[in-house]
Amino acid sequence: MNRVGRLCKAAIVYAFVAVTTLVGFGSLIIFGRFLSEPNPNVIGLGLNPAAGLAWDALLCLIFFVQHSGMVRRSFRRWSERWIPPYLFGAVYTFASASVLVLLCVLWQPTGSPPRVVEGVFREVLRVVSLFAILAFVWAIMSLGGFDVFGTGPILARFRQRDMVSPQLAVKGPYRWVRHPFYFLVIVLLWASPVVSTDRLLMNVLFTIWIILGARWEERDLIATFGDAYRRHQR
Repeated sequence: MNRVGRLCKAAIVYAFVAVTTLVGFGSLIIFGRFLSEPNPNVIGLGLNPAAGLAWDALLCLIFFVQHSGMVRRSFRRWSERWIPPYLFGAVYTFASASVLVLLCVLWQPTGSPPRVVEGVFREVLRVVSLFAILAFVWAIMSLGGFDVFGTGPILARFRQRDMVSPQLAVKGPYRWVRHPFYFLVIVLLWASPVVSTDRLLMNVLFTIWIILGARWEERDLIATFGDAYRRHQR
């Protein structure tokens, strides 16, 4: 490949990595804004309260199925017929971001106007949320080269380098909590100052899903790390 060809390929690769990262970060920012909004009704569908709750539950279910289903080892093996392994992480980021934004945009507030916690208790919730965000950063740093949006294999392939095998993290917050990210998401959900029927539904469903998802994920972690992860569980 000549110099111009290499430059064009590099531009395409780095542009794709940049877009993937922006999409991932953007979806998280939108979700954070969604949690802080007292009445996040972007597209109103005119549903009655019961139908609205059923619709919101369906949006949550779609996110749960996509988010947990695509990370299973069995799905990865099946998807290799269409998606090269080095692209899977980026595809997963685009899929997760799309479903998460869909949830935020199509969410239907239900029942009476939401109550927003005010005063000292709201400040306490803000402090809790801030500590949870800082703990997220701590957890990411504890993982070392954690590939948040799945772009590592793309860059490694372009640079003709081998990917480093995943290592079991047993430092930082992982010394006290098996799944810090899941735990902190639960904290952020329940630390929202917005109190409404639909938001309570989301918090309960997400909490149940996270607990179940952690159990499913541990099966894959045992398959990957074997006895080392069993000792970590104990």
